[in-house]
Amino acid sequence: MLAELSWPIIERIHILGDFAVSPHGLFVAVGFLLGAQLMLKRAEVRGVARRPVKHVPDVISAIVTRAAIGGIIGARLFFVATRPSEFDLVEVLQVWNGGLSLLGGIAGGVILAVPYIVKHRLSLPLLLDSLAPGLALGIFVGRIGDLIIGEHLGDATDSPLGWRCTQQYVRDVGWVGPDPFTGPQVQGCFDTAVHQTALYDFLTGLVVLLLILALERRSRFDGFFGMTFGLAYGGGRIITDFARAADKDLIGPFTGTQLTGIGLVTTAIVWLLVTKPWTVTPWAWVPGERAPWTRPEAFAAADAAKKAAEDRQPGHEDHDTDVLVSSTDTTGEDHPTDGDLGERD
Repeated sequence: MLAELSWPIIERIHILGDFAVSPHGLFVAVGFLLGAQLMLKRAEVRGVARRPVKHVPDVISAIVTRAAIGGIIGARLFFVATRPSEFDLVEVLQVWNGGLSLLGGIAGGVILAVPYIVKHRLSLPLLLDSLAPGLALGIFVGRIGDLIIGEHLGDATDSPLGWRCTQQYVRDVGWVGPDPFTGPQVQGCFDTAVHQTALYDFLTGLVVLLLILALERRSRFDGFFGMTFGLAYGGGRIITDFARAADKDLIGPFTGTQLTGIGLVTTAIVWLLVTKPWTVTPWAWVPGERAPWTRPEAFAAADAAKKAAEDRQPGHEDHDTDVLVSSTDTTGEDHPTDGDLGERD
């Protein structure tokens, strides 16, 4: 057998006395926060709609909060849906028991955030473009926790990327022997090196992140980076999931994650062919420049247009304007109008 990778499993990191945290949860949380910050930085440059929108950090915060809730729900439901025989109704609610699905979490986050996006007439392509590098970063960081706890193990392999933990661990008898993968997918040390599919996803996240950062060096049409993420990451999961030990016969030869990846790739291609987004100008992403609708002059023009409209209709407050602006009282302090997305609903 060729040389293989190895490291010990650490299920808990003890911080103070008996208080300990799961490396999995810790790195998922860190990845989520770092990804959200990267999304915010991109959104402030390209905007969240093809018109002036103030208080972008509040808008992103509202979207991220909804996405976090939807992500937890979607991650759990998708994981359980692909293993219905392993859970009863009560166990479905025990998110700490059994696992979560990354692609299910992404889908759940998008689904719960979309109503807010539609209600406030934001641009989904712009938001997905801002999200793409942050999502890749979050996956890259989050998978570190999976590597530490020895999760998402695949088939036996003699590949140089095969993994074997370096400590004695409580073994599941179904995993020991010439063909150790007839039992449930659990963490542990085994007699055979296995595919560490979390490592493959860790590397996929890194490659997708570097790809997006490289592509940001040139002007790109709206939706380009979201489409790039869908094609690259979705395609990567289709390939790497063949190394997983569980659920291979869910629907033919594909796992639930692979089917989701196929759907992600298909959606990206269909959207590209149907909408022809490169025909919509000006493009939001131009290296070193802010999108036209995020510049100070755009907000000044929007404020002037709103003031002119109010002057034409004395005493009437426009709560349904397309442009999100602020009103100024006699103290000189700005207060959001009812239509301002800086205020969460």
